[in-house]
Amino acid sequence: MQIDHVEILNLSPLGVLVVNAEQRVIWCNSRFISDTNLPREKVEGQLLAAIPLEAVDKKTHLVQQFIESNSPSKKFQHWHSPSNMVENATIHYFALKRDNNENKPRLNIAKLPKRPNWIEFLDYEVSRSRRYDNPLCVLKLHVLLNNKPDGLDESDIKQTIKDTIMDELRWADMIGNTSHGSFLMVLPETPNSVLEKLKNKILKAVEVEVAQLSKSIDCRIVFGSAYWQKHDDSNRLLKRARENLVTALEESLSQN
Repeated sequence: MQIDHVEILNLSPLGVLVVNAEQRVIWCNSRFISDTNLPREKVEGQLLAAIPLEAVDKKTHLVQQFIESNSPSKKFQHWHSPSNMVENATIHYFALKRDNNENKPRLNIAKLPKRPNWIEFLDYEVSRSRRYDNPLCVLKLHVLLNNKPDGLDESDIKQTIKDTIMDELRWADMIGNTSHGSFLMVLPETPNSVLEKLKNKILKAVEVEVAQLSKSIDCRIVFGSAYWQKHDDSNRLLKRARENLVTALEESLSQN
């Protein structure tokens, strides 16, 4: 980026990430580093999927940072737009959301068997696994969209993929979007031994549905997964799933 553009973004009161066409962070401003407390080397040069931010809402306008510590979780308002500074790049903006209720006692998620969002649902299922040693898996699906026909919107393709995933999951499972084009599935009572079979089932179904949209769509599906282990909390479980996905993405991108 040009120096004047860097200076402008670095003075922004918002956290800023600049992401290239491969979904790799090529630059971030100081505000993003200070708001997230992430080391710069863990941000710049990394795939966006490696950043520990997950969407809370369906449109990814609200994201939550997952930290392996006793620090309270941070939430950010999030939006993105194409960059006119770097070709084929996208700028992501993050506004730290101040929680006026952060000093109030936290609800006991283990006593809330409802599913207002996938994050609370995951907390609830992790609590059940820690109490009863129930199997629990987290599965991430990332879409690498290399080509799409003119007139076909990317959001339509991803909505088709999401609808297909939902058709393949059980009523007890839950799916959520992330802030970087992935889908995250929380799979209660699911042992690690059945994950490969489930991945293949989802992959075949997605391939069929995407081909029905257009046979000229060129996309690859990449999975990342993790299963609950003793002493895991939600953050540790999500971190392993995220790392597993990033490893698979790096391998897939290296084959281009």
